[in-house]
Amino acid sequence: MHHISKETKVGIYQAVVITTLLYGCETWTLYRQSICRMDHFHLCCLRKIAGMKWQDRVTNTDVLSICGTTGIEAFLLKAQLRWVSHVMCMPDSRIPKQVYCGQLAVGSRPQCGPVRRYRHRQGEYEKIWNEPVYSRQRFTRPLTWRSLCIEAVTQFEDESRGSSA
Repeated sequence: MHHISKETKVGIYQAVVITTLLYGCETWTLYRQSICRMDHFHLCCLRKIAGMKWQDRVTNTDVLSICGTTGIEAFLLKAQLRWVSHVMCMPDSRIPKQVYCGQLAVGSRPQCGPVRRYRHRQGEYEKIWNEPVYSRQRFTRPLTWRSLCIEAVTQFEDESRGSSA
């Protein structure tokens, strides 16, 4: 395995391990603890690929830049934004769109505290653009939406690297 380049190892890791780890993540409701656990696994794998030990005291952002990849949360953001664009382009009669855009007419939350839903995660993305993610004008031009998603993921990565550095 020593004769295989680091870029090849990272590429195989992303193609096999990351896709398996994040299978179906488009519809997950994630809590910070779950994201931290996946990020820890992701960084441990990248450290192993790069031949680093925890005693080397290399920061997480340095590990990501050395391996030429992004954090796990950026992968999640990209997948979820892509899925939202597919749902919003569906006709209103489709069940996924009805579930995503619908709200309960009656009912209340349990008194033990707020339950985090998928839509709350999308609210975090709305802060990136200062506009609702599910705004209809975003989905009329797919290339514009794709470039906005790439810009949002890049901006998210820059902010997360800036806050942890």
